[in-house]
Amino acid sequence: MLLLLKLSCICVLLMITIEDMRSRSVHWFWFPALAIGLAALRGQQGQSIKEIGSSLAITFSFLAVQLLLVTAYFSVKHRQLVNIANGMLGWGDILFLLSVAFYMPILHYMAFYIISLIIVLLASFIYMQISGKKQLAIPLAGGQAILFALLLICSWLLPACDLTNDEALIHLLML
Repeated sequence: MLLLLKLSCICVLLMITIEDMRSRSVHWFWFPALAIGLAALRGQQGQSIKEIGSSLAITFSFLAVQLLLVTAYFSVKHRQLVNIANGMLGWGDILFLLSVAFYMPILHYMAFYIISLIIVLLASFIYMQISGKKQLAIPLAGGQAILFALLLICSWLLPACDLTNDEALIHLLML
């Protein structure tokens, strides 16, 4: 059962990647499917619903602050209220970030969020320079989905890399 759940999550992540890379849009139903699968996997790690719920509250708050700051920045820059979900950041990108929060506690989430954002933006910039195509739409959710799939696979193969527990990361940061 656990293997089937893991494979299902990887397949959903691959579908998000494929759809976003092809059309810069992703069907909405992949995101609840991913969130449910990731929450089930996290529950399999022995975490209680209370632990997962408090972790989600903190992570969702972090993401809300990020989105509000980006909205405020672009609103000030354009001297009018800007809806960042219309053209700057797609709903698929936001829904993907919400879905991933169901698996990782805040420190792992923040690390993934920042590092994957840098990698996807850098890869998109390099692709645009090499191909000569100047695209405004970056497949953020797709790029982050493939990175998350690779991260999940690594964490399953290396049990010491538990993405559902921040204790090892806290210890590493204390060094």
